[in-house]
Amino acid sequence: MLWVTCCVMGLSKGWRWCNPMATFTHQKAVFLDRDGVINHDRGYVSRWADFELLPGVVSAMADLQALGYRLIVVTNQSGIGRGFYTEGDFAELSTRFIDFLADSGVTLTAIYHCPHHPTEALGGYRKDCDCRKPRPGMIFRGLKDWQLVPEACALVGDKPSDIEAGQGAGIGHLFQVDTPSGDAGVTAVSGLPEVVQYLTSLEDLQSSKGH
Repeated sequence: MLWVTCCVMGLSKGWRWCNPMATFTHQKAVFLDRDGVINHDRGYVSRWADFELLPGVVSAMADLQALGYRLIVVTNQSGIGRGFYTEGDFAELSTRFIDFLADSGVTLTAIYHCPHHPTEALGGYRKDCDCRKPRPGMIFRGLKDWQLVPEACALVGDKPSDIEAGQGAGIGHLFQVDTPSGDAGVTAVSGLPEVVQYLTSLEDLQSSKGH
């Protein structure tokens, strides 16, 4: 299997999956929400059979990778804490997704998830944590783990909580799918392919200034 569990922080802190094959030297990444950005948000998606990718996602991820961005997923998964599915279910779905992407030449650097909820979760999962978006804990962890420059990174989300998390972490480029945020610092996009267009134009502009 391409990915391994490299850090298990327990029920109270959540955990991450990281890719030991990811050897990028760049200091920038695109942080991606999962449901609603990568796949259709059907509500507490926990099985590969229900994991339907949005149009153009895989090719867009390949293009972002070609631009030199790491690809990092940051996703709230309170369905675990609520008892709708297990950590094992999430891990199995994540592994299937990782393998699917690898077959298309796309490498994920890491998947961070938060299984908590402050009021609706069960047992040790019920807590007011710093990893559940809109708090930026997962993004801060990714920035630290991969020695990234926040201002050079991007975040793509479909909810205000995603954008707020990105703002809290000082991410330089913020994109909201489908729903304009009204914030002048946030770019509304139809999906990942449009994010590629924007970041490609930005790269071209920076390259022209360097000549």
